[in-house]
Amino acid sequence: MDELLAEVKLYLRLDGDLEDTLLAGMIKAATKYLISASGKSKTAAGDDITSDELARLAIKMLVSHWYDHRGTEWLGGGKAPAEIGYSFKVILAHITMSGDYTK
Repeated sequence: MDELLAEVKLYLRLDGDLEDTLLAGMIKAATKYLISASGKSKTAAGDDITSDELARLAIKMLVSHWYDHRGTEWLGGGKAPAEIGYSFKVILAHITMSGDYTK
C-alpha cells in the first residue's frame, strides 16, 4: 500500500504527508470499486490485481478524480457531478472483459 500511495502522490503531484490518510482511504475505496465493477480481483497468473500496472493506473485515475472532485457543492446547486474520464472507462472495460484477469 505504501508503494501505491507513493505512486498516487506522484500522479497527483503532491508533496508531504498531510493528505496521506485521505489518499490511503481513497486507494482502498478505488481498489474495492475496481474489483466490484470488473468482477476481477486477480491477474491470470494469480497475483493480486493491484500488482498489475493497468489496474494500478485505473486506481490512480479514480483516486485523482475523487480527489479533484471531492467537494459537495453540486448537491442542490444544480450542477451535475463530474463524470470520470473515458480513459478510465476503457481500462475498466478491458479488465472486465480480458482474459488477463480472473476472480
